[in-house]
Amino acid sequence: MTDSGIAAGEHYASGADGVQAALSPLGRLAHAPVSEHVGVFEQVLAGLEAVLASVEDAGERQPEAHGGRDGDQ
Repeated sequence: MTDSGIAAGEHYASGADGVQAALSPLGRLAHAPVSEHVGVFEQVLAGLEAVLASVEDAGERQPEAHGGRDGDQ
């Protein structure tokens, strides 16, 4: 695991499923001592950043929405 609590090489799916997976560690907060909450929050943040990066990467690979022809709208 990295300092963020994310296992090395762990990948989050993009979209709503990825967000749900990234948020899932929040369920541990009720049973975790307060001293461990920061680590859980850091893990969630790292997961959300990974999902955002995957969505941004996917957007860069998508063809333009207007069909790729100039003047078509």
